Amino acid sequence: AETALAYGVTGPNLRASGVPYDLRKADPYGVYEHFDFEVPVAKHGDCLDRLTVRLAEIEQSGRIIDQALRDIPGGEVQGKVPKILKPPKGKEVYHRIESSKGELGFYLWSDGSEKPARLHVRAPSFVNLMVLPVISRGGKLQDVIANIATLDPVLGESDR
Repeated sequence: AETALAYGVTGPNLRASGVPYDLRKADPYGVYEHFDFEVPVAKHGDCLDRLTVRLAEIEQSGRIIDQALRDIPGGEVQGKVPKILKPPKGKEVYHRIESSKGELGFYLWSDGSEKPARLHVRAPSFVNLMVLPVISRGGKLQDVIANIATLDPVLGESDR
């Protein structure tokens, strides 16, 4: 757990290490506060725990979907959003969500124009892969392959 936190690991990989942190529970956004679901947690942070947490999260996702379908209100579903969002000059925004890979964050800084002066995406796969050398140390080559697979990265998101 200490190592995962030190490296900034989030999502199922962090929860597999014994840290019961899920952004949807810790800082609810959207309508997540209305859903009843559990945050799957394991102890050791190894391949088996990462797999176990992900399988349990599939079940919890099913619970959330069932509740959403049951409680969805009637009426229009499509909101009206302007084609161009022009935030005031000097405005900073950081928004994050709990994606299937971990915390996906967007930082935006405006200079007053239609395009951001600064945009940064916190990609969970990129951050989670940083722990690969630590969890692979002392193992065999085959273990590296299993470690990569159970860290579950999107390599296109990690190509920086």
